[in-house]
Amino acid sequence: MLQEIQVKTKQLLSDLIGENTDLGYYQIQKVIRSKSVKINGLRVGTDMNVNVGDVVHVYLADREKNSIEVVFRDDNILVVNKNAGIEVQGEGSLTEQINNILTDAVAVPVHRLDRNTMGLVVFALNKTAENELLESFKERDIDKTYNCIVVGTPQKPSAKLKAFLFKDAKKSLVYISDVPKKGYLPIETHYNLLKKYGELSLLEVKPITGRTHQIRAHLAYIKLPILGDGKYGVNKINRRYRVKTQLLCCTKITFHFKQGTLKYLDGKSVLLNIDLTQYYKK
Repeated sequence: MLQEIQVKTKQLLSDLIGENTDLGYYQIQKVIRSKSVKINGLRVGTDMNVNVGDVVHVYLADREKNSIEVVFRDDNILVVNKNAGIEVQGEGSLTEQINNILTDAVAVPVHRLDRNTMGLVVFALNKTAENELLESFKERDIDKTYNCIVVGTPQKPSAKLKAFLFKDAKKSLVYISDVPKKGYLPIETHYNLLKKYGELSLLEVKPITGRTHQIRAHLAYIKLPILGDGKYGVNKINRRYRVKTQLLCCTKITFHFKQGTLKYLDGKSVLLNIDLTQYYKK
């Protein structure tokens, strides 16, 4: 929720926000530090004086508290369930919403999901955890598992798919090839069939590599497009089931830390129970 404040007297930004909202001192400082305030259209991140005639916009996420599902939290990490239709980072993002609610830490995302992909997102709550998590994700030491609804039935109930992927950044699309080509990177995607729903199937998918749109494009390439996917799916079928975003959800994250501050998380899995059939017309 955006609140507009017209400045009538010269004063500190924090005092102005305090007079015009129900936020406490520490919440106000958090809102300012998380750059959720604009003065005359410019985003600021420190407390400062505002002048008569200035227009201040404050992003207030207090009403969104119940809309953010915390799946796991301790002193070092936060794992939440991201809804479809929201970016992990940026203005109005999941990160911004979380940091407008937290009063005892600043959450920093250490990986991302596509805007319309649902599921688990991990945030670091301090610099040490951030460094260790970023390194672990970089080295592929953290396993992510997804569930998705696809159109069709797999020829095999489980498979380890290998191919090559090319990313066209200008078109925001990726292309798959069975054989290596210039500019194509190797990918590997594992899946298991969990359940069949007529012409639809529920799959558990684990991307061994982590390329852009890998799961969506790889499954579409083997004639199992994800229901609701506007880029790689079948629009006619998407419309029939009244689904506008891909039914793809990160449902499990398993940590592996052999040393460091987060070693206590070694082998721990965070799970999200979700019924993807609720998102389409049966």
